[in-house]
Amino acid sequence: MKIWWALVKNEWRLYVAGRGLAFAFILALSLLAIFRFGMPVEGGESRSLEVFPVVVYCVANLQLLLMATHWESEGFAYRYYAMNRVSLGALFFAKTTVSYLTQLPLWVFCIAGYFLFFQADVPPTSVLLPVLATALHLGLALAPAGQLVAAVAQHSAQKNFLAIALFLPVCLPVLIAATGRLTALLQGAETLRYDALIVAAALIFWGAGNLLFAYLFEE
Repeated sequence: MKIWWALVKNEWRLYVAGRGLAFAFILALSLLAIFRFGMPVEGGESRSLEVFPVVVYCVANLQLLLMATHWESEGFAYRYYAMNRVSLGALFFAKTTVSYLTQLPLWVFCIAGYFLFFQADVPPTSVLLPVLATALHLGLALAPAGQLVAAVAQHSAQKNFLAIALFLPVCLPVLIAATGRLTALLQGAETLRYDALIVAAALIFWGAGNLLFAYLFEE
């Protein structure tokens, strides 16, 4: 537990040092502003439903941006961890944990930014809280998927391009499920099938990371 906690603190310092969090918040505002003024608003009436796929898209892009803070340091990190006899499995869980924790406030930030830019009516608390809680299991799927893609992409000369090319198709079912969940919440419908899909994807990504991360990292 002590080693895992030390890994988490080290990974968090990498995020802060790389200014990934600050850029992520700036990206969120920029994307929301672009989508706000690029989407028609009829009669000044709010259309809460139409923007949530955009918010999910924001979260996916923020994940890519956060992963980018690690790409340049992966080789140095491996030598450091190898010298200290830290397993790469523990490294995967530490990286994924930090990535997951950073996604939670970013999701809240995206939702708040939407209501700021789009001047939509805030839904009642009974709906808003489950919307915000979507971050809990959405992040559980996106965080390990992002680290797996980063492990694959780090060996390529075109790291950024390869990561984007891999991440979007891999996570597309998760993003579709999250969008469906938000739609169901706003319509008062059942969200169980969407939750099940996100959780199933999370279990697959966590299991794949536990089995394959060391191989992909060292390859």
